[in-house]
Amino acid sequence: MKNSYFRCVVAALAVMLTGCAVQHVPATLAAISPASAVLSTAGVITLDTGYTRVLNSGSRWLAVGTVAQGTVHKPVGDVFTLEGSHIHEAWLVLDQGRLVGFYLPAERSFSPLATPIPLSFN
Repeated sequence: MKNSYFRCVVAALAVMLTGCAVQHVPATLAAISPASAVLSTAGVITLDTGYTRVLNSGSRWLAVGTVAQGTVHKPVGDVFTLEGSHIHEAWLVLDQGRLVGFYLPAERSFSPLATPIPLSFN
């Protein structure tokens, strides 16, 4: 009886932790000539994991490459992270002025946003 209860608890925890994981798929980053940009308005991002992240107005970003989903922008003088069951360094992926997701450099993968967010750069 105790063994079966323990298995149920472990299974439930595994399902909950999987639900909190940052979802991502492999992505190939193609380098481009770097271009600097400054975020002109702040943005609040609610991730599928339930966590929120703030993009500060005036933060500097450097376009460093492209993936199939858009242009990849790395923060300048800062580190931007995503939280789920783990913490991941993340770079913005923009397509036509909208944040569509994140490039995770350590994992070499793309993590999509469920709903793209308009962002404005100077």
